[in-house]
Amino acid sequence: MKEFEEIIARKVRPIHPGEVIEDILEELEISQTKFAEILGVSYSTLNDIIQVKKQITVDLSIRLGKALGNGPQLWLNLQQKVELWDALQNPEEYNKVMTVV
Repeated sequence: MKEFEEIIARKVRPIHPGEVIEDILEELEISQTKFAEILGVSYSTLNDIIQVKKQITVDLSIRLGKALGNGPQLWLNLQQKVELWDALQNPEEYNKVMTVV
């Protein structure tokens, strides 16, 4: 619950996993084309994620976790924080939901 409250309170959007991937590729000096091959995805899929046009899927989180040795959960968590923050920028719809408990 604490993490949820921290996301709500954020003034700035959490970093998208694509931005993290871009930094990693620069550090490792690996091209997007080569990394897409390593992951077994198309260049356009990887590029769309790096350009923050697409989300990280469960499938891609598994591929990233295996390729980078850090597991899928990191990538899913990064994506979830972005999506939750985005959704909560317009809370009017959620304010209509009534508490049952």
